Amino acid sequence: KQWYQRRVRAAWHKSTVPILLLYVFFREFRPSEPYLTPYLNETKNFTKKEINNMIYPIWSYSQLPIFLVVIAFTDTVKYRPMIWFGALGYVATWVLLVAGKTVLEMQFMQVTYAIGTACEVAYKSYVFVAVTKENYSKASLYLAGSSLLGRSLSSFSCQILHDYAKVSFLQLNYLSLGSVSIALILALLIPPPEKLERYATLLPTSSSETLDGNISVLQRIKMQFDAIKENVYLSYKSEQTRRWAYWAVVTSTLYFMVGNSSQSLWKDLEKDKEKRFNGYVIGTTGLLSSLASWILTKYSKAVEHTKASVLSLLTMAMAASTFIPTVIQNLYVAYVCDALFNIIVSCCMTISLFKIAHSLTTNLYGFVVGVNATVAGMLDLLVTFIVMDEKALSFNPRQQYWVYTGFAVTCSLVYTLFKCSVCVRRRKDDAVFRNRAIEAAPGTSGQLGRFVEESAENDDDILQA
Repeated sequence: KQWYQRRVRAAWHKSTVPILLLYVFFREFRPSEPYLTPYLNETKNFTKKEINNMIYPIWSYSQLPIFLVVIAFTDTVKYRPMIWFGALGYVATWVLLVAGKTVLEMQFMQVTYAIGTACEVAYKSYVFVAVTKENYSKASLYLAGSSLLGRSLSSFSCQILHDYAKVSFLQLNYLSLGSVSIALILALLIPPPEKLERYATLLPTSSSETLDGNISVLQRIKMQFDAIKENVYLSYKSEQTRRWAYWAVVTSTLYFMVGNSSQSLWKDLEKDKEKRFNGYVIGTTGLLSSLASWILTKYSKAVEHTKASVLSLLTMAMAASTFIPTVIQNLYVAYVCDALFNIIVSCCMTISLFKIAHSLTTNLYGFVVGVNATVAGMLDLLVTFIVMDEKALSFNPRQQYWVYTGFAVTCSLVYTLFKCSVCVRRRKDDAVFRNRAIEAAPGTSGQLGRFVEESAENDDDILQA
């Protein structure tokens, strides 16, 4: 009997990756999402103002606190309960979408949806401890492929079923409910990891040893806080890490904000319900974004030599892609601009994360990514409250896009001006050094002059970039 139990347990653990791949696929296969706004407006009869200013902002308000809770407790509860929690959140979301009738129920739907999206980090962390280090990269690649397949297939099938099979938006939501329910069942079948490792230990070794003793809760909290401060210092003491973290935060914030408003803008711009192609656009955009990210990963040498000024230019391109649809008020122009925006976001995030990983001298990559996501969530929450909430400015989608354009332009200009000021200050310092060196060693002025000329040429290259 013990031999049989060991064989069953071994077979269960060998099926970890296949079960996880199926879970991710069904988790992402939600064919009703490309037409969420039309569904709420046309089927559920909510007004555009209720959808845009009362329902959608709740996701931004809920995402950040739930994400922090998930980050804090994922390792403590051994990963699987957080995966179950996220799957249950998705099931609750589509139950409310199908059965809910009031604004309050739809607001609660946004909270449960935030639970599902925030718990995405749980299954990614689980993979790291469930497979060997040699197979981790391959397993991560398979999971990314399964996620892309689920999203793309759901978007394309949504459009095909709606256009040719005349499947209603309500029926598409029933199909999404069935898919996330299967994902919940698969989540319950995920085996516990055989060995538990931490990617980056939050507490230093000395602190961890002290925790074994009898200490008070306040002392424990203080030690945790001190450890976080130490990790922040270790992670961001490098100027290069701070620079690329800045762009990661800017890109993530823009992605959150535009993603929360894009369908509302499309709904305002559509003139013929028979000529809207949300599913095709979202599916194609996902494939192109993944292709762009893959190309950058493939040619990592080029990414390694990419300057931060390139991301400043790409951010200006993102600003253009959010501004053009508000001027040329055409649905298909908005589709193209949204695709361009998401492709640029994918490129910027790939470059930023690559640079952050290569700039860190400690094993704190996951910690830095978590801090960046937290800061981006805080910025998104602040901007969402100001421009979307009914208690604040309560802008319509077109006005919201103007704010997003201004945010992108401001972030790009702030970095450019800061970089120029740094270069100018360095030139002044070099000039002072040159004058002092000439005064101290007049006999070597010829050699020193050539050295100063070469340094000046390097500074000119920096200023030109």
